[in-house]
Amino acid sequence: MKTIQLLFFIQFFIVLAGPGLKAQAPGQCEYVMLQAFYWDSYSDSKWTALASKADEIAPLFRFVWLPPSGNCQSSFSMGYTPIWWFDQSSAFGTSEELSTLISELSSRGSKVIADVVVNQRSGSTSWTDFPTEVYNGVTYAMGPPQICCTDEVANEPGQPEPTGAPDTGEDFNGSRDLDHLSVIVRDNVKGYMQFLKNDIGYDGWRYDMVKGYSPSFINEYNTAANAYFSVGEYFDGNYDLVKEWIMGTNYASTAFDFPEKFALNSAMWSGGMNLSNLVWMMNGTTPQPAGLIHHTDTKRYAVTFVDNHDTYVTGNPNKFSGNIRAAYAFLMGSPGIPCVLLAHWNQYKSDIFNMVAARRAVRLHNESQVTVNQYSNNLYVSTATGLNGTLIVKIGSGSYTPPSEYTLAAYGTDYAMWTHATSPAGPLLMAVPSGGTYYAAQTITATASPGASIYYTTNNTPPNNNSTLYTSPIYVATTQTVRLIAYNPSTQLYSQEIANTYTIAPMPTSIMVRFKAPVGWTACKVYSWIGTTPLCGPWPGASMTLENDGYYTYHITGFSNLPVGVVFNNGATTGNQQTVDLFTATDKCWDAGPLLGGKYTAIEVTCPTVGTEEKPQTEWSIFPNPAHDVVLFNLPESYRFLSVISPLGIAPAIAPDYTAKTCRLDISGLSSGVYFITLINDAGKRLARPFVKY
Repeated sequence: MKTIQLLFFIQFFIVLAGPGLKAQAPGQCEYVMLQAFYWDSYSDSKWTALASKADEIAPLFRFVWLPPSGNCQSSFSMGYTPIWWFDQSSAFGTSEELSTLISELSSRGSKVIADVVVNQRSGSTSWTDFPTEVYNGVTYAMGPPQICCTDEVANEPGQPEPTGAPDTGEDFNGSRDLDHLSVIVRDNVKGYMQFLKNDIGYDGWRYDMVKGYSPSFINEYNTAANAYFSVGEYFDGNYDLVKEWIMGTNYASTAFDFPEKFALNSAMWSGGMNLSNLVWMMNGTTPQPAGLIHHTDTKRYAVTFVDNHDTYVTGNPNKFSGNIRAAYAFLMGSPGIPCVLLAHWNQYKSDIFNMVAARRAVRLHNESQVTVNQYSNNLYVSTATGLNGTLIVKIGSGSYTPPSEYTLAAYGTDYAMWTHATSPAGPLLMAVPSGGTYYAAQTITATASPGASIYYTTNNTPPNNNSTLYTSPIYVATTQTVRLIAYNPSTQLYSQEIANTYTIAPMPTSIMVRFKAPVGWTACKVYSWIGTTPLCGPWPGASMTLENDGYYTYHITGFSNLPVGVVFNNGATTGNQQTVDLFTATDKCWDAGPLLGGKYTAIEVTCPTVGTEEKPQTEWSIFPNPAHDVVLFNLPESYRFLSVISPLGIAPAIAPDYTAKTCRLDISGLSSGVYFITLINDAGKRLARPFVKY
């Protein structure tokens, strides 16, 4: 009896001490988040497209929230009805491309946030046949016993009876509601989280539809994978309910500030404003910015936003219809972690850049103290204190004059921001587009913090304030490296340098794709697309030609942009067998890989000469093979190590150790299984060899 009383006391004490724990809700966090997608943003949010913008994104957005990345067995799915958890090939690209994107962002200082959907799950071919998956030697499987007995499938004739416990949250119709009271479900979720963090490289997650299950499970899931950051989507404008959810997680997560979002909607709308709605009274006495951010108990746990992928959809009654730039000024001048929607970023880059730069200059953070100076129907003014000074934001058509010691940092219709920094801060610099391969001349637009001038070079020498002064966009018609820097003469401080190489290549008229089909295929077709436009007819696409080297060949034409999407299939009218989605901007060859989630993976290989017997690849070998801790391989002339790839398409970070013409890899951290070592030469040709880790 005493033991039971002691355990109860410990649990009760932990709940009371909740705010002191604050797991996955970093204190004094200065980060700004980018929601790197919106609904149906398949082109803008493709992993390769976002990776090409890493130099643009990472300096401003230290949190980058990606759309759900699990396999939903569809080329056009936002991922909110997940089927596969441990297969990260999605409508946005392959798992290899996802790992590359995360690596590109992480290497530049951003933390990448996964969109985790664990309230519901869909079957592979029916309502309830969740795939069985294996990770780190553990088999993860769920079925009707792990589905809430209150799920809608219970009333469907011919469907298995769900026998899980009643739902611990709101029902969700569309996929099966998982029973989080089940140890099997929780073990599946925790394995999934560990996989996302340890194998894919995510730093934290956004939990979808957290109204669907008890918040008490969040801390368990976060702890299992030791995430840096967590945010829940509790879709409700009621402050008390969102606060109750945060408390229910034992303060293990932040939450999206829907109370702030709905306050913005009521304060600014198309053609009107009542800015007094931007103010709530803390403890009934002290005016503060509205939302979770109005109170010292909850501001640390607030992720503020103007719109997200759900509310931004045309026709949604919750879509913000007022002055978008003024709304972001409110966010950037308030506590919490501001989240910028990709669609808004694309539309208002320069304006939002200046706001982020102002926030960065005074080091505003999620717990910053705020004084609301004035508020009325047409005027809101507040002063927020950061770790390096203060920031004043003014919103509305009313007039306001800041103190003389403040410097104008950002302004536009019905908004302005001024800063007063304790110590001078180096300017921020942005250049768009980022470097990469383009098929037309590019115009490079650069933006720097107010007070700074931009200088650049085009001969690959480091720029300084004696280099060419940037006065208008830079036109790049041939392959060129542009290096830029910003310099503030008042503080005599430079920004970080941006060095981008723009490769201007002629647009090809056709792309040759070749595929060595799986054993058993007697024919092969290719389906190709750009966006939603098919390039070689409707599914299953065009017939390919079988060459005498064993590869099927087809030349794709009719595109005006790159890369093109490619899926190979066996050409059957029913029961198609097919590959995962592939993408290419050049002639490319693949060999069929192992089945994963009902689809064949594909291994990129060096293209043999069309129509002739394939010559043996350059000689090289891996030894020992199988191996446990270390593998070595000889490097053929002009080739170098590129990557290790798992059958899931994941590229674990492994640093090569070179000795003469031999390369040594430490594989002790890999799970048991088959992997491929890929080499590449200066001409871009690749060689691949398998090895077994035991």
